[in-house]
Amino acid sequence: MQLTAPKLIAGIISAIWGFASLLGAPTALSEQPNPVPVVRDYLIEPTTTTSSTIYIDPYTSACEQFSALAVNLGWPADQRTVLESIMNRESRCIPNAINRKDPFGGSRGLLQINGSWHKWLIAKGVITHKQNLLQAETNLLAGLEIYKYGVNRYGFGWGPWGTK
Repeated sequence: MQLTAPKLIAGIISAIWGFASLLGAPTALSEQPNPVPVVRDYLIEPTTTTSSTIYIDPYTSACEQFSALAVNLGWPADQRTVLESIMNRESRCIPNAINRKDPFGGSRGLLQINGSWHKWLIAKGVITHKQNLLQAETNLLAGLEIYKYGVNRYGFGWGPWGTK
């Protein structure tokens, strides 16, 4: 029996095919392999997908994700960098952070809104209880109202957070 190139190639292909069959490797005739499950690393998920919504990138820092949410909630986009800095300084971008040393009943949330604002925020309908400030979205909305108050009263919105 003489081995020629076609016989040799056919033997190699048959051997590979046999090993693949034994190992259960997918073939063109078999069904598609299971897709990789989708893992969502979102700290927060956007609630809308309109063109005016900033994409909240799940691979950015917590401060960047929360500042994108803030812009989506109505914060001025040109204040985003300052907002990230304030959130990082006040709470390290931890939404349920509480500073119990605040003499007005504790500062709460991303922007560490202190107790002196609670009655005002309740009257405006932003919160119903001080614990609402531990929710990121509510804290950012409350912070926006305080920021607007500063702009209307002093021409500068960051005054309540001690910046100039």
